[in-house]
Amino acid sequence: MASRSSTPAAPQGRKPRRRPADRRDVILRVAAKAFSDSGYHAVRLDDIADAAGISAPALYRHFPNKYALFAETARSLAGALAAATAAVPSSPEDPAGELRGLLGALTAAAVDNRRTGGIYHWEADYLVDDDARYVRTVVVDQHRRIRSVLYACRPDLDGAAADLITAAMTSAVASPATHRTVLAARQIVTLITDAAMSLTDVELPPESTPRIGPAGGLSPTSKREVLLAESIRLFAARGFREVTIDDIARAADLPPSGVYRHFESKAAILQAAFWRASDRVTAMISDALARAATPRQAIVALVTGYCDMCCTNNDILAVYASEIGNIEPRQRTELRAQQRINVEEWAGWLTRDRPELTPVQARFLVQAALNVTMDLTRPRRRPSAERVSSLGLRLLLADHAPRQSDGAQISQ
Repeated sequence: MASRSSTPAAPQGRKPRRRPADRRDVILRVAAKAFSDSGYHAVRLDDIADAAGISAPALYRHFPNKYALFAETARSLAGALAAATAAVPSSPEDPAGELRGLLGALTAAAVDNRRTGGIYHWEADYLVDDDARYVRTVVVDQHRRIRSVLYACRPDLDGAAADLITAAMTSAVASPATHRTVLAARQIVTLITDAAMSLTDVELPPESTPRIGPAGGLSPTSKREVLLAESIRLFAARGFREVTIDDIARAADLPPSGVYRHFESKAAILQAAFWRASDRVTAMISDALARAATPRQAIVALVTGYCDMCCTNNDILAVYASEIGNIEPRQRTELRAQQRINVEEWAGWLTRDRPELTPVQARFLVQAALNVTMDLTRPRRRPSAERVSSLGLRLLLADHAPRQSDGAQISQ
């Protein structure tokens, strides 16, 4: 007969759970990866508990709800960034050295958090009260310090230009956390830090009126296209989970039954929107290459075409960036496979123009330029496409700036 102190056997077919020594840290690591990969709404606490090797009740003893868990992961990421920059000493006599130290520290932090750093894309959309203030304070303090050192390097900059270049630098160094391309950590830090530092000397074109959307034109008459357009607008403004079929029907001036004649569910609308965004990027690449005659012209055309598309089709790309976790895994895999194909196309032309780069290095630089473009065109008061393009080109070409003939050729 077993003694009363013996541990009961686990039910047949189920592996006994072992309590990890650092259970809270394990939960945070698993949750951060899940939120980074799928966004806030698509993550289920039961799935996090399973991945962490604990029961759901055990998870709730540490975090009472999903928001509390998300807020803690965002705070942890912000804290890691704050610690990284705090470790860089101030150096008034060598501002360029201090700037490189700050950008290198942030790049290293992004590399350390490659599976979790994507949270920064939507933390501002969901954090509230003290959590939002804490993360915002870290972001603002980081921005101000980098901008002040940039001013010391470039006293000729006005405030708007300094803010824009600083934002581009911080987006570039965060970019390793937005993709899974494999390269040695030390090489990533050197490559991306050098690229971000190249923005120190970028010459921005004069600011022009930003293009908020397509200028003029007619709206589609097809009910399916109207539904898709109105859904994208609503998803971008309020988030996928907050929009109902009734909301979409009202926006499209249809009864709810009219929505179901074209789409079987709200998720099907989102999936169609994602493929529309993917198709537009693919079509833009084809159009850009058709206007180019050299690898340099191809790069200029790709960057300017993508920046223009982000500025004039911002809603669909914002939805793509923030709601990818709300479609089924198979579709998500296929969409990301197409993304990789597009990045490889860009990287192929970049290595032709800059043969000193390996294909992997080129992909990292392309991802940095794409990330900067997405981040700078998401705010409501976004800069002009021309300014964003100049930053993307500088990241990709560094001291190999586009010649006047390159720009003239593709603008025809």
